[in-house]
Amino acid sequence: MTPPRRHLAALLLTLLTGAAAQAQQPTPRTLIFLDPAHGGPDPGAHLPNNLLEKDLTLAFATRLRAQLSAAGFAIISTHDTDPAVPFPTDQRAEIANHAHPFACLILHATSSGSGVHIITSSLAPNELDDPHASIPWNTAQSASVPQSLALANEIGLSLEHAKLPVILGRASLRPLDNLVCPAVAIEIAPLTPTDAGATPVSDANYQQTVAKAIVAALTSWRTHTLAAAGVSR
Repeated sequence: MTPPRRHLAALLLTLLTGAAAQAQQPTPRTLIFLDPAHGGPDPGAHLPNNLLEKDLTLAFATRLRAQLSAAGFAIISTHDTDPAVPFPTDQRAEIANHAHPFACLILHATSSGSGVHIITSSLAPNELDDPHASIPWNTAQSASVPQSLALANEIGLSLEHAKLPVILGRASLRPLDNLVCPAVAIEIAPLTPTDAGATPVSDANYQQTVAKAIVAALTSWRTHTLAAAGVSR
């Protein structure tokens, strides 16, 4: 699998952050990849109150990182601050694929709809017989689609348990289609209770509730996955 590459070594050195960079390397079953969508000259969606999607995804990634760390996960993130230069999705996917994480989460925000939207790749599953076979870059996620669907379902159930509206969907997205790990895109929309005005995606308590549900889902999914593989934690 050969993606377009620009200064990849420098990117990896600069962008691999958090627990993954510590002297004691995390085991693959504890490493979570976070990619706050957009950044730098790419603001993403323009949301109400002059908010930018890139700022909201970065803020949510910070909250999610803290809760993941408290739950015993290690985290690798594409960026922890707003990058000054363009940061293409191919380079984000390359960072993830080099790290071999247990799960990849692409974070988005929107002013459309309600609750949390969980998106998996629309690629058809492709079980490779030859583990050394070359994987086309644009369909790299196809080998992980079954695991990604299971992860999306686990997150959806956890969000429903937290009494948050959830929509599951599938789409062709970058860098989702280019990732070789179980991967989902998580898009936070405003929360619209029936008896009050909408809670915006920027609301701290709302973000904390979503993050807590995601962490609970990842913890449960890790337990189920390892048990099915006969691996002890």
